[in-house]
Amino acid sequence: MVTTDPRSGQTPAIFTAAWVARLDAALSECSVDEQVDLVLEHRVTSEDGSVFCWHVRVAGGRASAATGPAGDGYADRRVAFASDRETARAMAKDGESIQRAFAEGRLHLDGDPRLLIGARRAMDAIGAALSPPA
Repeated sequence: MVTTDPRSGQTPAIFTAAWVARLDAALSECSVDEQVDLVLEHRVTSEDGSVFCWHVRVAGGRASAATGPAGDGYADRRVAFASDRETARAMAKDGESIQRAFAEGRLHLDGDPRLLIGARRAMDAIGAALSPPA
């Protein structure tokens, strides 16, 4: 996942506000279908019980990331994911399969998964924007 700052060459610690800011910067160059209106919310629980939350908003042909929950106004178009920190890190940094984590009960989903299917091209574009250069 592209989170290295191209100006400094530094990579912020994962699951921090600085890390989400790098995601947002990478997503700012991502163009998606204008019809897609979706929020992906992520909650990561650490061993000490603390929760780090961020969300990705896809709307108006653009994608962006911000810290914190998406808010109540997105309930009908929000898909939320929750996992422990180890699982989230493995998916974000090590390329572990999201499907496998879900099937093994380590990744939990709240919301209508059909929203993801309907936004597949947008999800592919976001994945490409966050992938390291080949």
